Amino acid sequence: MELFTNQILAGIATGAIYACMALAVVMIYQAIDHLNFAQGEMAMFSTFISWQLMQWGIPYWGSFIITLAFSFAGGIAIERLLFKPLAKAPILTNVAGFIALFAIINSVAGLIWDFTIKQYPTPFGSYPFLGSQLISTHQAGMIGVTVLLLVGLYFFFQF
Repeated sequence: MELFTNQILAGIATGAIYACMALAVVMIYQAIDHLNFAQGEMAMFSTFISWQLMQWGIPYWGSFIITLAFSFAGGIAIERLLFKPLAKAPILTNVAGFIALFAIINSVAGLIWDFTIKQYPTPFGSYPFLGSQLISTHQAGMIGVTVLLLVGLYFFFQF
């Protein structure tokens, strides 16, 4: 029974990550009225920036803040260079533009960091949560961040 409970909690934690990505897809679609095929690549590129900063010795939360600034600037640049010009274009032009952006970001990331898997540290640690062997602090942190994000967005859009 303990293994079953452990797997359920691990599935909820993994589902929390998918919920965050799905929420991002919906929010971007609602904002620009087009499906951004490069959204995952944009998140990956930001993650690699953060990873690189940590490799250079910057602490986790410092690299998080710096990465937010870089991602914000990159998002503005992409919005001005791609989203705005394609706003009134035919749908297939939009699809081609977003797929091209996907390929460009993926290729640039591979050029800079190689196409190998990198290990990214967790801010929550990986020891048992509250002394229980059923869930780790990493999994509890993922669930907690997702719940806080969803509640925060709910209240943001209510007022």
